[in-house]
Amino acid sequence: MSYVLDYVFPAKAKYIAEARDRFVNRKTSIVEVYDNATVLPAAQFNDYDVSHGRGGVVDSEGNYVELSKTKARVVGKYDVDNYETSDEKVVYCGFFNKAWGHYLTEVVSRLWYALKNDETIDSYVFIEEKDGNKQFNGNYLEFLKMLGIAEKVKIINKPTKFKTVVVPEEGLVYDEYYTDEFIKMYEYINKKGLSQYTGPKYDKVFFSKRKCEISIYSNLNEKFVDKFFEKNGYKILYPERLSLIETIGIMQNAKSFCALSSSLAHNQLFGHANQTMISVEKQAFFNPYQIFVANITGCECVFIDACRSIFPVNAGGPFIFDYTDYLDKYVKDNGLIPGKPMSNHKFKKIYKRYLVNYFYFNYSYPPDYMYKQYIVDMTREAYNDTVQREKVFTLSLFQRVALKLKKIKLKLFK
Repeated sequence: MSYVLDYVFPAKAKYIAEARDRFVNRKTSIVEVYDNATVLPAAQFNDYDVSHGRGGVVDSEGNYVELSKTKARVVGKYDVDNYETSDEKVVYCGFFNKAWGHYLTEVVSRLWYALKNDETIDSYVFIEEKDGNKQFNGNYLEFLKMLGIAEKVKIINKPTKFKTVVVPEEGLVYDEYYTDEFIKMYEYINKKGLSQYTGPKYDKVFFSKRKCEISIYSNLNEKFVDKFFEKNGYKILYPERLSLIETIGIMQNAKSFCALSSSLAHNQLFGHANQTMISVEKQAFFNPYQIFVANITGCECVFIDACRSIFPVNAGGPFIFDYTDYLDKYVKDNGLIPGKPMSNHKFKKIYKRYLVNYFYFNYSYPPDYMYKQYIVDMTREAYNDTVQREKVFTLSLFQRVALKLKKIKLKLFK
């Protein structure tokens, strides 16, 4: 495993390195078994420190099973008056968050237990929000099929007491650790997928988000990124159009894999240790899950700041991509075909779209984590660079006169 941090801002490089060192490998995982235990779906109680509410497993004595929590997402018990009952022996699998990047990391983190081939297990149960209606489909379902448990998986949306609940420890915990069992699960799936793949092979692949409708509004000037890597020999692919077997086959055969820092880049879990992974950074601060993925796969991971930062934004964006000094440095160091920064004229047009989309995606108060000092440090550094590079919305003399007239008109008709 190696990290290349020469192409991101200094503060960002520092914090990426710290996150890398915190996220460690644990060799073993534990399993706890409870008779007459109750599985609670997620329910919101406006707890400040969790995103999806309380839920998990409660033992026969009414004690919360700490091993069943999902850090910062679903933690803690709540009282119930009515619950369903089942004579099944089940494996508790945690909260089903239907977002591909989280699915590949947190959601499946207990499924390493499936490789034990425990024939006494009747079902593998996930929880969702109370009275929810989520379903496994597409590649979410294909993942379960690869493990051979698709027919046994259930999603619990009502409190349910089971005869026996097996609670495996998570194979990945946010910002803390991953286990050998988690690695073995992906090794098993990748080997199985590769054996079934009969499609084309590409040395260099770029996973694009441009065919996702939401990307039109969140990733501004993304076409530039696709075109840049395409002219440098990367095959542009759209992962939402690929089956899981195709994704695995393509990733296992590629020498270099590139994607925007997002759920796309987390597909590196289907890659291999001899691969170079390029994370095209879309915002001032980094996606911590990409650090976890790089540690787990053991590949060489290159981070490149290729964005312009104006206002602090959360994971939804919007983001502005450009040919930055850091991307140019990467080009020169690796003998690639260079790109061209946006003109001021183009930046003005994109900036207008940015403002509209900013208020669309950030219609509530920013999440608390955005005010943590390390994120403030990275955001300020990236913003200063944007301004110093004259990537600012400047007004022409005509525009200034027009704006002044509008102000005068507002005062007159106030």
